[in-house]
Amino acid sequence: MIFFGTNGSHVRTEPLPGVACPACHTANQLRVSIFSRYVHLYWIPVLPYSKPAVVQCQQCQATWEFGKIPAEADAVKQAVRARKAATRAPWWQWSGAVLLAMGIAWAAIFTIRKAQNSDAFLAAPRVGDIYTVRDDSTQNYSLLKVVRAQANTVGVVANAYETDDSHPLRKLNLPGNFSKEPFTLTQLDLRSMKNKGQLTDVDRIEE
Repeated sequence: MIFFGTNGSHVRTEPLPGVACPACHTANQLRVSIFSRYVHLYWIPVLPYSKPAVVQCQQCQATWEFGKIPAEADAVKQAVRARKAATRAPWWQWSGAVLLAMGIAWAAIFTIRKAQNSDAFLAAPRVGDIYTVRDDSTQNYSLLKVVRAQANTVGVVANAYETDDSHPLRKLNLPGNFSKEPFTLTQLDLRSMKNKGQLTDVDRIEE
């Protein structure tokens, strides 16, 4: 299956006044067509990468790609270079890059908001909050559920299971997975665990 490739589209065709055909030497009969080549991913244009140009004489029908224009026809080359420099790739050829940038921006905003929410939830715990915790010895993840929230302490019950998935909420958050015996953690304990990377996330299920 082909995931990526290249394609191109015609951008503009216009005359090249003031220069003569390198083949028949007729003046003011050359026209240049400029194209834009682009990379696509799953047929979605990602970004343009080159602007090929083709020159044709309307008098003798001789045709040259830009790189094959005769060396002595420097005036023709200069005129084509100027047209290429003034030609921009169509905006839609950047659509994949724009979508990618938007996706990265959205992910960054989501991550920042998630971190802000986690800090707020940790500072003001509620019954039902779920803490994602990481075991330093195994590098696996599990859950703690808040069953009691007081001024400076929380009562939590541990999940009996762990996973190597750093986002275990969907897999492990089942009522039968949690212990019946709560234990107490202070706000200082929670902050220490977070600073050490042992408490990696806080979810408030009802929100």
